[in-house]
Amino acid sequence: MVGILQDRTALVTGAASGIGLGIAQAFVREGARVIAVDISGSTLSAAFDGVDAVTQVELDVSLPDAPSQLVETARATFGGLDILMNNAGITGALAPIHETDDANWYKVMSVNMDPVFRITRDFVPLLKESKFARVINTASVCSKYAIPLVGVYTASKHAVLGLTKAFALDLGQYGITVNCIMPANVVTGITKDFYPDPESEYGKEFLSGVSLMGRYGRPEDMAGAVLYLASDAATYVTGTALAVDAGMMARMPSLPDVAGQAR
Repeated sequence: MVGILQDRTALVTGAASGIGLGIAQAFVREGARVIAVDISGSTLSAAFDGVDAVTQVELDVSLPDAPSQLVETARATFGGLDILMNNAGITGALAPIHETDDANWYKVMSVNMDPVFRITRDFVPLLKESKFARVINTASVCSKYAIPLVGVYTASKHAVLGLTKAFALDLGQYGITVNCIMPANVVTGITKDFYPDPESEYGKEFLSGVSLMGRYGRPEDMAGAVLYLASDAATYVTGTALAVDAGMMARMPSLPDVAGQAR
């Protein structure tokens, strides 16, 4: 059976683990050839060694020359690019926003916000050559709402949503769609320690406040939404933020401290 992305080319940042890994693997399953980019070469190797459809690139996307390196890699590997998936991101140090130092601010912005602008901008000439051009960004429910202790992350993800709309506005004339997903409560190897055990009493209360589905999200849940935005089914969709949050934002405020009031 032919996949929905058969013979398409894609580049995914933050592709070695978590949401990015789930997306890259889904792209491959659907027939795409993928450039998988991550700061950890060993994690990339563990994920993709032996996968012929994947070209591994160990790279820190916050570096000044990262966009030009990726453009040249895509040109040399594929001769162009169809799908750009800006996924790399970090949470940063947990602290109230007024106690956040400059180092944490600049670090989070250099990974979460700046590459979305710089990499997308530099890929526009290649994307304009594609008959099937997609830009998809990983935003967050924090693109719409603030959550305690992650103020810098929240600001960065608000920026990702704004950049998604700005690029969509300017690139539509070239047939390039630009959208983002807004994940919530996705448990990965990196984030699993942030979330309470779903079988504990506190975990059950927490889930009742943040998930209408009664469970945490998985990378494959995010990948399904991205596949839609990357497919022929979404040719008329641009400038959109797709919440993949198990209904978390449908009943805000719904954080654990007010979960009891919602019942």
